[in-house]
Parts: sequence; C-alpha cells; structure tokens
Amino acid sequence: MSIIKMKELELENDISDEEGSCSDEDLCDTNEISREFSNSKLLFEENFGKNKYLMQLSSTNDNNPNIGVGLSDNSFHVFNLNSQLAKNCTLGGITGSIVDCQFSQDNNNLIYTCSNDGNIKLFDIRTPKAAVKNFVDSTCAEGNNKTFNCFDISPNGKLLSAGCDLFEGDAFLLFWDVRSKNLLGGYWESHTDDITQVKFHQNDSNKLISGSTDGLINIYDLSQTNEDDALIDSMNTESSIEKLTWYSENKDDYIGCCTHTADVQIWKLDDAEPSHHIKRSQIAQDIKRKSENYVYTVNTHQTEKSLLILTGSNAHDGECLRALQFCKNKVGPAFCFIDNTQRVKSSSYVKNAKVLLTGGEKGVLSAWKC
Repeated sequence: MSIIKMKELELENDISDEEGSCSDEDLCDTNEISREFSNSKLLFEENFGKNKYLMQLSSTNDNNPNIGVGLSDNSFHVFNLNSQLAKNCTLGGITGSIVDCQFSQDNNNLIYTCSNDGNIKLFDIRTPKAAVKNFVDSTCAEGNNKTFNCFDISPNGKLLSAGCDLFEGDAFLLFWDVRSKNLLGGYWESHTDDITQVKFHQNDSNKLISGSTDGLINIYDLSQTNEDDALIDSMNTESSIEKLTWYSENKDDYIGCCTHTADVQIWKLDDAEPSHHIKRSQIAQDIKRKSENYVYTVNTHQTEKSLLILTGSNAHDGECLRALQFCKNKVGPAFCFIDNTQRVKSSSYVKNAKVLLTGGEKGVLSAWKC
C-alpha cells in the first residue's frame, strides 16, 4: 500500500472522529494511569498556529540543543532550548514539502533539509537566507525529478543517502559525497516500492538499512563495490514500513520498526523473524486504551537504558500521548504526557538533556522532560 493511501486512511479515521463516532477512552481511571506511567513535565511550547502542521523535527544532542522544525507550509525554523525556547532563525529558499531534516553530527550550526521535489539542502544557521550546498539527482532531466522521501548522513559525515518513490518502475537509493556534492551512484534493485526510511548505523559508516512500503528492511555493506554484494540481508515485516531506528542493548544491534498499521517490530540482526512483534492491539492495552482502531505510533527512540516507543490515540483532539519502553526483552509503561493537546506527527529525543521533542497537527512544538 502506498504512502498516499496510508495518509488517506489516517484522514478517514480523523473524519469519522469529527463526526462523533469516537468510542475510545482510557481503560482505567487517572489514578491508575499515574501509578503506571511517569508524568513527563512540559518544559516549553511554541505554537505556530492550527493551520500549520508540524511535520518534521530534528535536534542536536547536547544540554542546550538546537531544534529544527519543518512545517506544512514548507517553512523551516530553528530554535535553541536553554532556560527558554528561543527562536534562532528561519531558513530561506526551501522548495517542496519538507519530508526530513537532520543536524550535522560534527557542527551544531549545520542542518540538512530534504524536500519531496528532489532537493537536499545544507544550511548554516548563522547565514540562514540561502543554502550553502544543494544535493540533487544530476541524472534526471529538468522537470522529471525523483521524489525524495527520506535521507541520512553517515556518522563520519562523508556520505549522504536518500530514499525515493518508485521512479519509472524502480525504487532508488541515491548516494552523494558530502564534501563535493557529487552524486556517487545508487541502488535500485533491492526494493520494489517506495523507500520510506534510510538509516546509517550510528558507529559504522559502511552499514546502512532501508525500509519500504514493500515491507522489506534491507541491510547493506557499503564497502562492497556493487548492489548485489552490498545487500547482506533482507527482513520481511509483511507490512508497510513507516519508521526505522537503530537500537543497541548489551552490545547487540537491533532495529526498531514502526509500520503504517501502527505495529512495532524489534529485529535482531541476522534473525529471520522479529524478536518482538508488538501489535496494535497490544499497544492499545499497554497504554490503557479501549479501542485499538484509534491507536497510532509516532516513532521509537534510543534512550540511555531502553527503546522508547512513542504512541497515542487519534480520539478527540489526539490529546492522549503515551510512551512505552522496550528493555531486556520486555515492554512496559514509561511516560504519559497529560499536557499534550494534539495528534503528534514527529518527535526527536535529546539524549544528553533527556528531553523529548514533539510536534503535530495543531502546529505546536513541545519540549518534555523524560
């Protein structure tokens, strides 16, 4: 099922809720919720307005992080979180819908934005009016660009990779040299549908995973000279992949996967099946909600001790937002966000500050202590 169709399903769910057919509520009283979930303190908020969805978030990993915010009107804003949430700048020259963003791991003043019109731009927030670099697919004829869905940067900062929608029957992973901006090449035989996620291993610039609406999580060794040799494993989720996260526990590598059907799968590398498959119905029970039909997942985040699973309910205004934690092969309650007022679309976790950032359909950026 394509990403567009998945979005249409979400909209249908929202419409039915507005028409008053909502039948979702907590399975227990607020006292029991408070006993099982730690209340996450709301530190700061920034409201961009109801007509502006907050679509993408990124942050630097330090005690006073910079925060990048991509909105549905294609504008992009940078804040700094210190004793308050302070606006730094607005980036200029972004075209197309923003589908991804990421700060440089080497320089907190540098941020990449990715738009669906086939542009990945590198900005210096000290001179934000124009990008300092632009990465494009130089093989495309003018006006016939591939549609970008996602991107990532290798931990050594030298390589950039982007995942694309199907283009003339092929699903492309593209690669650029960050320093020169040159397109190095691509893979196009490993997926059969839109590529929704691409993630480098946090410590290995040659290890890359990609996820697609075809249901496959592919693992690549980029030190190999061709795609056939580079594809070292392929995991079939039997679903449509929305988000991927690298997760490490006891020196073992895992992959956290959120599907478009609101399941969460945990895969250990080299396994033929997920080590854990947390179905939507189980998530509903774990976050103490009555109806699984309203449950959605936002993302998973590696924290100091566990994998945080951010999830909520579409019911009413989407104010129900909770987090589960996966640790030592068990899933349990983590946080509730009682001051949340919206359905969350994007999130980012700042490990050093133990702060979770969320943004969503009412255009609100929230910073939570976790």
